[in-house]
Amino acid sequence: MVLSEDPDAPGPAGSFRTLPDAADFRHPEWNPRGLFNFRFEFGSCNNQNPRHSVGPSLPAFKTMLDRLQDKVYFSILNGDWLYEDKREFTAGEWRAQVGIAAGATPRVVRLAPTIVGVWENYKFFLERGPNLAAFHRHFPSYFTPDDHEILNDVYGTATAGRRDRRAVFRDIGMQAWYDYVAGSNPVEFSQPIRFGRAQLTRGSDLLLDEDADFSRLDLAQASNLHVHWGGPNAGVDAAKFDREPGDPNAGVYDIVSIVDPKRLRIRPAARADGSPAYSIGRLSYFKFRVSNADFYLLDTRSHRDLHDTRDPRRPGTSMIGPRQRQWLMENMARSDADFFFIASSVNLMIPHVGAPDASGAVAGKDDGWTAFLDEREQLIRFWDSLNKPVLIMTGDLHNSFVIKVTERVWEFASGPHNSQNHPASSEGNRPPSGRYDSRGRAAEIRWSSFIRDDVPPDLRKWPLYAVAQINNVFPNPGPGGRARWVQYPRPQVVVQYYDGMSGELLYAEAMAAR
Repeated sequence: MVLSEDPDAPGPAGSFRTLPDAADFRHPEWNPRGLFNFRFEFGSCNNQNPRHSVGPSLPAFKTMLDRLQDKVYFSILNGDWLYEDKREFTAGEWRAQVGIAAGATPRVVRLAPTIVGVWENYKFFLERGPNLAAFHRHFPSYFTPDDHEILNDVYGTATAGRRDRRAVFRDIGMQAWYDYVAGSNPVEFSQPIRFGRAQLTRGSDLLLDEDADFSRLDLAQASNLHVHWGGPNAGVDAAKFDREPGDPNAGVYDIVSIVDPKRLRIRPAARADGSPAYSIGRLSYFKFRVSNADFYLLDTRSHRDLHDTRDPRRPGTSMIGPRQRQWLMENMARSDADFFFIASSVNLMIPHVGAPDASGAVAGKDDGWTAFLDEREQLIRFWDSLNKPVLIMTGDLHNSFVIKVTERVWEFASGPHNSQNHPASSEGNRPPSGRYDSRGRAAEIRWSSFIRDDVPPDLRKWPLYAVAQINNVFPNPGPGGRARWVQYPRPQVVVQYYDGMSGELLYAEAMAAR
């Protein structure tokens, strides 16, 4: 498909390749399912700050555009597409930019004015990163959210009673994510994020919103409720703002019940009298099917319990929440797919305990599934029981690696697309390859990019990307030379890793369907 090249049309033109039609490949004897071959790219982590990345030229996106255009059908941007910048942008500056009067300010901006800083963040990334913008004009893309789409190191968004500036910025960041990139995802749950202004009374568990109609709120499609931190710096990634007091009622709340169209019962009770802004989150996990492969895009930040690095085996602690876990397992259990691809924005087997521009672990930090071992083990055992290849695509850590978890369950971390690489100590001092004990779960690191701690931070700049190739059929012309595609008895997946600067192939791993 080619978009308009009319010189009077706003913005540059683009073109992209659409997926094949199964009917063009179907043969009653040799390919009754109409399977076809396809490729897709996946990766993560697009920091543009020159101090913490390759810089705003984003050369990996130019390499991918040059080498992959018309060869891959889509891309999965697996978290940290955005890094915090321009978050100080004010509602007044935004109104001047778009040319509207204060009286015409949209409701979401009146209730959550710091959303305009996140909008500006997206615009700035696309304006400053021409290779990134060009890539998206030619590659249909799916997206998962990670912390930087919200705020760096977002933890405990599902832990009722938690009072944390970063956690309660979730819905503001996620709304901007939907506004700018996530609209391309297949919508699994249609109920949007709900913003409002509450009337709270100290010691009461009732939330009153005179402008609401909670009879229209579907709790089956709602996440929990957050009272916003407030203030102009709520969405700025700077530790000093974590120490600002915020609204006295700011925090994470469970929705116990809908009392009537204007009132909710919440838990815990309000800490003070007040009328703060609040939001009710949405379910932001998705699935889609391509040929004989199922894809599941997880949300590892919105439903996340507060982890405890001192007790990562604590039963019941969840990264994705019980509803998302049940949704994932039920859909996979009844699927007839030959391959499962799961996009988890955080890593499965390697801990993320430090920063890319430093060495050593940070107290209390672990972004990965290694802080949720009970839930991780439940999922690994379930995936293994399916007796089909399950490929967990991960990001967050700024390195690429391939890990054999079981014969059927594999982790494929891809990235960074542009961010500064993490050193070994930030990854729990894991080995570059070989046998590896991931907090009690034996695994094998087949290959990885690897940065020793003695590599100077300004030289930790090695972008990478990955391409998955699904081989389902091969050509065998029929009588008269008519095109005919024959299905492999055991289709294969080949995952290939490339240097983001040169496009050189670095490693490949293959596996076959059962």
